[in-house]
Amino acid sequence: MMRHPFLGLVALGPVDPELLRYLGAVVKKFLHLPVKVLSPQPLPLRTYNVTRQQHNSTQILEELLSRTESPALRIVGVTPVDLYIPILTFVFGEAQLNGRAAVVSLFRLRGDPEGIQLPLSLVLTRLTKLTLHEVGHTFGLGHCQQKGCLMGFAANLEKLDQKNLAFCSYCQILLADYFRDHGLLRRLRRYEETHAPDAANQVLESVHRHRQ
Repeated sequence: MMRHPFLGLVALGPVDPELLRYLGAVVKKFLHLPVKVLSPQPLPLRTYNVTRQQHNSTQILEELLSRTESPALRIVGVTPVDLYIPILTFVFGEAQLNGRAAVVSLFRLRGDPEGIQLPLSLVLTRLTKLTLHEVGHTFGLGHCQQKGCLMGFAANLEKLDQKNLAFCSYCQILLADYFRDHGLLRRLRRYEETHAPDAANQVLESVHRHRQ
């Protein structure tokens, strides 16, 4: 176990640096794990499927790990492009279960590019939910059937918006087991103070006010 574990955020393609800093601040408050914004990286050319006009998220994870020299405990790539895996039309993101890397996409979080522009607060809330969901996978959490849990599978934006900004009590237990086994229990105990949906939303609002 590294002495000073942290989570690294890296832009894959053109992503607003302020958005990354905001996301880092929110994730830090939720998990009480230091977050660093790493140097941006270009999107790997081999991940692009010309026919689908999308990037293969699994291949992005492979490239992210092979290219990134950072000693981060977890690495999350944030990209503006649309992602897919062969068996699905698209994915919001992907992560290595019990692994080190995850990737999330902003492409569909903004809604219809030709439609009404969404409030930034809604986009940021969606991005926060998606990022915590994928990071949860890297800490060993699978998809959860508990209504409203962050680890529930979201096939569309409606399902994503219906999630609470919190893990359910069962996923909390699984996280506690994982953190205990990997020497992070002290950090998780502090995180447990924000596991309730109301408290979790207060964290997001607090960070939003601070950055205004």
